[in-house]
Amino acid sequence: FTPQKRGGNLELGEPVLVSPRCIGLSDHSGIPSSLVSRGPRIHLAWGEATETNEKVPGVPTFVATYDRETRTLGKPVLIGYGPPANDVHNSPCITIDSQGYLHALVGTHGRTFKYARSLKPNDSAGGFTPAEDVGPDLKQTYVGLVCNTRDTLHLVFRLWQGHGERF
Repeated sequence: FTPQKRGGNLELGEPVLVSPRCIGLSDHSGIPSSLVSRGPRIHLAWGEATETNEKVPGVPTFVATYDRETRTLGKPVLIGYGPPANDVHNSPCITIDSQGYLHALVGTHGRTFKYARSLKPNDSAGGFTPAEDVGPDLKQTYVGLVCNTRDTLHLVFRLWQGHGERF
């Protein structure tokens, strides 16, 4: 949206429905970034709920781009699944680098995050690389991903450990 100031009031414009099945956002631990913008484009990442009898490997995670100039939302792109299904802890995270490439993580609850990068800068519609595991057998939850000014990605999360393991 593009807020407009008119007569001392701030007008936000009409809401845009992104998904009627959004699973929500696990904002109690880390508050992962579900939005990132550059220029007139806002890129959104979200997970969706599925039917309980539907066989899926986890929460389907999508990215779409909203163009503030044309006021249009692009077609959602599926980037991966965060196990287990229908778990709000599986919130995804998105960031952008200096060249405009989108970096997204599929959130999980006690499983390994999956990482994907956009194929085109500042555009989700161009597709993403295949989602890859961030680390073998890591039990990750509560994703946080940022990109610094040197295009280094920084990932923060909770790592489940057991069986007497220590940090």
